[in-house]
Amino acid sequence: MTHPIPTLAPGPWWRPRALSPRVTRTVSVLVLVAWVVTMGLLVNRSYLQASVNLATDLSRYGSEAQWRGVYYRGAKIGFTVRQVTPTEDGFLLEEDGQLEMVLLGATTAARIQTTARVDDDFALRAFDFALDPGTGPITVSGRVEDQAGERWRLLVDITTGGVTRTDERQLDAAPLLTINLGRRLASTGLEAGAEHRWMVFDPATMTNAPVRVRVGERQVVRVGIARVPAFRVDMAFAGLETTSWVTDTGEVVREESPLGLLTVREPAD
Repeated sequence: MTHPIPTLAPGPWWRPRALSPRVTRTVSVLVLVAWVVTMGLLVNRSYLQASVNLATDLSRYGSEAQWRGVYYRGAKIGFTVRQVTPTEDGFLLEEDGQLEMVLLGATTAARIQTTARVDDDFALRAFDFALDPGTGPITVSGRVEDQAGERWRLLVDITTGGVTRTDERQLDAAPLLTINLGRRLASTGLEAGAEHRWMVFDPATMTNAPVRVRVGERQVVRVGIARVPAFRVDMAFAGLETTSWVTDTGEVVREESPLGLLTVREPAD
């Protein structure tokens, strides 16, 4: 036998009571304080901590480092800094950069970091690449292994979101990175009219594509208030054509693209 569940007749004793203005003001203040504290923690993690990390990374660059400003249609959107350090079996190339990017309508500072280990002829042996658009870093590490029959093997580890996967590729030609392209060009001897065809691996897109390089006449190019003698170098890569001016030592002092991007050597800020 079932019994009906008794119900309580509505009455004034259970109706919600309005909070007094004094209590609501107190609650509002507490909510505001909690919001300020939360935003402060977010700012500290995403901006202040990033600034500290950037300053720490840039502190390793010495007086011989090459600083370049990055401009888009006349407005400065970032910078890069690069240096070359001799090692026992070649050279260590390091580059850090920061660029302003627009993601979902918001402007964020994207960090780019590249390290390449090359031999005496600036042929690539290993590299580390990191890209952080403000939503978490993506890191790519690779090494090049020689194989018999003029073939190379590229082993790449890609880490994103704390998960690492490995990719292996068989290559018919030794790959280059854009970071060592100028030095590689200088090691072959810059000569007007010379043409080169190499394979360039782009860690950001995980593509290995041919690059066509043509060396033009030696010119005097304006870099800030100085005038620097450098060879004009026209390069075609992945459907994009750029014009650079490269010194005898392989330093790129100026680079232009038809998309409105310009990088030019500048003093350190």
